[in-house]
Amino acid sequence: MADSSTTAQSQGLRRRQPNPQEQLVRSKVETALEKNMKDKKDSHHIDHGKQRSPSQQGRSGVKATFQDRGTFDTTDRVLSVALTLICLFTRLYRIGRRPVVSWDETHFGKFGAYYINGTFYHDVHPPLAKMLVGLGEFISGHDGSFIYKSGATYPAGVNYTLQRAFVAAIGAFIVPFAYRTCRFLDFSRATALAAASFVLMDNALCVISRFILLDPPLLCFTAMSLLGYAAFAAQKQQPFSSLWWWWLTFTGTSLGLVVSSKWVGLFAVALVGLCTVEELFLMYTSRNMKAIEQLKHWGARVLCLIFIPVAIYISCFALHFALLGTRGTGDYKMPSAFQALQYNSVVANQPHDIAYGSLVTLRSHLPVFGLIHVNSTFKFPDYDNEILAAGIPGKQKYNWWRVVSIDSTWENDTLPVQHITDNSIVRLVHNGTNQYLRTGRNPPYHFGWDRRVFVGGNETSTSLWDLWRVRIVSEESPLPRGQLYTVTTTFQLYNTLTGCLLKATQEEFPEWGRRMSELICTEANNTRSESTLWNIEQVRDKRFKRANFRHLVKRHLLRDIIWINREMALSNNKLIADHDRYKHTESSPWSWPFLLYPMRLAAWNDKSIKYYEVGNPVTWWASTLCCFLYPLQLLYWLVRWRRGLSVWQPSEFHKFWDTTKLLWGGWALHYLPFFLMGRVTYLHHYLPALYFALLLLAYEIQCLVRWYLPRGAMWPVALLAMLVAGYVFIRFLPLTFGFDKPVKDLSYLAWLPTWNIVSNKNVN
Repeated sequence: MADSSTTAQSQGLRRRQPNPQEQLVRSKVETALEKNMKDKKDSHHIDHGKQRSPSQQGRSGVKATFQDRGTFDTTDRVLSVALTLICLFTRLYRIGRRPVVSWDETHFGKFGAYYINGTFYHDVHPPLAKMLVGLGEFISGHDGSFIYKSGATYPAGVNYTLQRAFVAAIGAFIVPFAYRTCRFLDFSRATALAAASFVLMDNALCVISRFILLDPPLLCFTAMSLLGYAAFAAQKQQPFSSLWWWWLTFTGTSLGLVVSSKWVGLFAVALVGLCTVEELFLMYTSRNMKAIEQLKHWGARVLCLIFIPVAIYISCFALHFALLGTRGTGDYKMPSAFQALQYNSVVANQPHDIAYGSLVTLRSHLPVFGLIHVNSTFKFPDYDNEILAAGIPGKQKYNWWRVVSIDSTWENDTLPVQHITDNSIVRLVHNGTNQYLRTGRNPPYHFGWDRRVFVGGNETSTSLWDLWRVRIVSEESPLPRGQLYTVTTTFQLYNTLTGCLLKATQEEFPEWGRRMSELICTEANNTRSESTLWNIEQVRDKRFKRANFRHLVKRHLLRDIIWINREMALSNNKLIADHDRYKHTESSPWSWPFLLYPMRLAAWNDKSIKYYEVGNPVTWWASTLCCFLYPLQLLYWLVRWRRGLSVWQPSEFHKFWDTTKLLWGGWALHYLPFFLMGRVTYLHHYLPALYFALLLLAYEIQCLVRWYLPRGAMWPVALLAMLVAGYVFIRFLPLTFGFDKPVKDLSYLAWLPTWNIVSNKNVN
């Protein structure tokens, strides 16, 4: 019975199945219903008197735009070209109007000239942007003889207009880069155009491009980095394709260029690095990706985002050293071996041998300390009133010491030459005071075991505190180790009485010590510490012939790069704010988003041509509002999600997050770290962060329009925003293109009482 019942049921089911014609009719009906539902779902405005939730709008409007992510058709290309041409006009119009070396042109113009004449210099920034400045000067026909003295009038033979134009043209690319980036980040054409226009019509970005500065290349490479990663992220569905590799390589190259221009480029590296970590973490937690695929992704990113930027950074310094092969104003910052290979260097033009009776200078292997220096006017402020011995970077007449034997014999030309060897005991007599370098009790201001180092006694008054044992550590020249030589021998100095090691530090004496670096004698517990290593930088001894150091010293590229970067970092930290000038040129980071203290870029008398670094107030303040409210916006969506009220589809919110994390994250990483810096800061330090903020402003406008306005409102709103920005930009053009009339005529532009357009008074 069961079998017959089952058979009957199966026959009944077969009888209820529709025939092919009925299936066709049903399929057409279902297709029509689906189309009708889709049309209703894509409709942006059912009831004009009723607003819908942002999440509902996101499911319709935003989703449609995601389908053409990264598309760039003929219309986009035409718009990019038009934006570029307009940007070039705003940057180049009357760029040579002021024929005077203005603001930081005195630094960067001079550095560019050094690349032409090959003179070595020291600066706190990496060399790429300065080499581009030098390239512009070379193209303009400059011979490197003009020194760009502040306030000087450019001579007839210096084409400063072309030099400024070359740098400005590099900076002009941020506008087409902004448009292309926005298209990759799911901006509609209208809001991408608005975003690029905000960048184009910011007066601060425009005026900073009209001088020979590093900021235009920095902004260009920052925009390139964002463009590269946004384009690479758009290719995530096609990993290891040719476009995927192209944009990943482009991103790594851009990061190398931006960090080689200024160290603030590290903020762009941090942005891409954090996004990459998030991406790799999601891959690691995914169960759909095999281990071998994850290893490929890791390897590709290590190659393109680490190896390529590092290679570019090293290459820029290698080119920097190759171009600057002549002794200059900054070679004293470099190790003795580096100086010995510089053309026309005093370190290269001296004997290699050293003996008792030689006059020498002693250089520390610790960056910034420099040479041991003594000046009788600088003493310890206690009852002994001892003359301090300290470190000073430059070459001065009080850096010289005579090496004498244990019995204080002052050898001269008539005595047999006695070379200094390993374990030799010497006394060091300062050539200016004729007193010995010695150590004594612990300094009262220094905690720990370390002992004070000073000079005392004279040629008839010696002490066991004066005796130093030479311990040779290494020899760089091909000559056998065991004898002390100039430049090439690394050694340590032990005090024979206490056994302590002569040690350089980066601690500075107070004002009574002229901020020189402290010299101490420390416990011999780390015999390989660079702070206890010394070499003889210069020697004066008529008994020996001059040596050819090119046969004795080899170039160590990585060592020199590490050394100069440490010097750059320490020099950068010493750029302390001058509070007497505060709020006239300098400003604190907290004031930048509010545009409280714009900056004068030129002399401010009635007859001079005046430039004022003030941004477009409308877009500047609106972008600040977006950046400040964005964390609250995310918190709002998180709370709604936890309460089960959010109707975001996962893919839609993820795409919203992928866009805003780049823009807001770029703003935060380029702005917030300045609160941790002790160096002097200026308004132009905010400009890279402003670039991200302006793009975020355009994206928030796009989201608000899609969430709360009819479908066709995007273009009208974008055009209105561009018109407002353009009107304000034009209002401030006199301060952007240069104003040569009395400043009282510009009083109408002082929108805030803190803007010193007319008055010089500080406003607290």
